[in-house]
Amino acid sequence: MPSLLMIVPSRGRPGSLDGLIEAWRTTSTGHADLVVALDDDDPRLYQYNAHRVAMVTVGPRQSWVAWTNEIAAAHAGSYRFVGSMGDDHRPRTPGWDRMLCSALEELGSGIAWGDDLGSRPVLPSAVAMTSDVVAALGYMVPPALEHNGAETFWQGLADGLGRSRFLPEVVIEHLHYSLGKSSIDHTYLEGAGVLQADLLRLDAYLRDELPAELERLEKLLGPGTATTVLAGPGRGASLSPLKR
Repeated sequence: MPSLLMIVPSRGRPGSLDGLIEAWRTTSTGHADLVVALDDDDPRLYQYNAHRVAMVTVGPRQSWVAWTNEIAAAHAGSYRFVGSMGDDHRPRTPGWDRMLCSALEELGSGIAWGDDLGSRPVLPSAVAMTSDVVAALGYMVPPALEHNGAETFWQGLADGLGRSRFLPEVVIEHLHYSLGKSSIDHTYLEGAGVLQADLLRLDAYLRDELPAELERLEKLLGPGTATTVLAGPGRGASLSPLKR
């Protein structure tokens, strides 16, 4: 059984998901399973063909964050690692899944990500983490958020834990419209529509909740070492629209 489960909620973008699946088929090495979450009211629901490669779950409409957390919590006990990417991400590096899993195995507990060829400094927009982190938190992304801010949270979590690996040799390209790599669509607009509200909620979480969560995680997982950056561009925190 693969060690890593990658979670991809999608809405209104069967063509974009087809592109992800094709990239997955040509670059993955069997170390990861893909699960796609679809809203049952999606007008384009029946145009999706994700079942060719991925597990598919369909349910009542909810936000990108809610879908990610529901699936991560449900499978944290079955997979050693859980991860997230958008339907507008494209794995480019052959063996990317094996390389992420190897980095996490070396960490024991923690977070790993590659270069999305977009965010500078590089943020973890497509990320994998050990399931014990998810199980301890009870979520993969702060539940107060809807669509934006996961990258900033994951960066803060990685830095606070002192248990992270950035792998510049692993390219998982983010074809976000803000980077000029795709066209804006209704799903992007919906995410942008809650950006300011998510920004306020994220600020409150980072200020009021993250310090206590990091303290609790350290007690459960043990102290980490200084954040490990293998090479490549620097990193930092910023808030940008998420995958959907």
